[in-house]
Amino acid sequence: MSRGRSAAALAAALLLLSGCARDTPPNQPRVTVHGGRVPSSITIDGFSAAARETLAARSAEAQAWQDVVRVDIATSAVTAHALPPMAGTFAVEGALVRFTPAFPFEPGPRYRVRVDAAKLPGGAAAPVTFDFDVAPAVVTAQPAKVTGVSPGSVRLPENLLRMYVHFSAPMGREGGARHVRLLDGAGREIEDVFLPLDADLWDADHTRYTLLLDPGRVKTGITPNEAMGRALVAGKPYTLVVDAAWHDAAGRPLDGPFRHTFRAVPAVETAIDPMRWRVEAPRAGTLQPLAVTFLHPMDEALALRAIGVESATGAVDGRRSLDAAAVTWTFVPERPWTAGAYHLIALGILEDPSGNRIGRPFELGPSDASREVERASVPFMIAP
Repeated sequence: MSRGRSAAALAAALLLLSGCARDTPPNQPRVTVHGGRVPSSITIDGFSAAARETLAARSAEAQAWQDVVRVDIATSAVTAHALPPMAGTFAVEGALVRFTPAFPFEPGPRYRVRVDAAKLPGGAAAPVTFDFDVAPAVVTAQPAKVTGVSPGSVRLPENLLRMYVHFSAPMGREGGARHVRLLDGAGREIEDVFLPLDADLWDADHTRYTLLLDPGRVKTGITPNEAMGRALVAGKPYTLVVDAAWHDAAGRPLDGPFRHTFRAVPAVETAIDPMRWRVEAPRAGTLQPLAVTFLHPMDEALALRAIGVESATGAVDGRRSLDAAAVTWTFVPERPWTAGAYHLIALGILEDPSGNRIGRPFELGPSDASREVERASVPFMIAP
């Protein structure tokens, strides 16, 4: 079973901010915290163009930035820098500098951002500090329950690498190592299915858990696969079981167990080809969804991040969703469609649940790596 350990924060209701950016004196860096109920990143503006150019030349790792921008847990003056800075990455994005933590911020500690722009060209004279907290998770009246898995199809490929388990409310910090099992058609538990990975497998809200199957058993030609074979075999039935003993954010067990029964089908071993997707375009003047149907299920988390829509004037804002089977992606624009030419954009990070990417299958052949792309574009028209 997987031994995933979450380092992520419990889902938070509000950001309790102190040292607000509006109180920062003019011409000094201003700090803004971004994200939903759990902060996902920090941006800083107010750097001169020369300062941003200097910073952009540095490594993205936090250690390379700590003399100018340091993100850590706020401590007393005596131990102000006794702790190392938070792990994460920095990037210069136009007029902003963005810090993205390696692990989400979590309730409990007070976080501090210290900016000393005086060490850069055109920098301010005095350092700026900004503190913020993350509120504890909201406790719901009823215990959490599993609302489904993705892909939730009754037919899944035998080379499946990952699934997502969805919960109705925030869960606790522990992972699914002791609570998720795969049963064969006779109800027997299959051993050594899930990757024993000690890592953060939760989303920021702690309502979606990533379940990883051991790629060593999935990928052909390596020792685990040759010794044990794949956990899933095409043509056979299986049941994924989530035990009720898994605790939610309030320490309560789930309101009941969850079972998803499916049959394994032959492996999906071809690269993703967006040109083979079926695009159903709405009519102009409406807020009807654009619907895209894939040949096979897509990875849910990546499909919601890596697929978008562009018009002749740039990116189109809207709401993305994926059906339970993870085969139909829909997009509802913020404003009614206008007639004209559009492109469906798929970034190269997109994967299906078997690890195949655009132009590159998971099982690489001699020339497959060279066909991988950074982004693919599928044209379509919105009719008047």
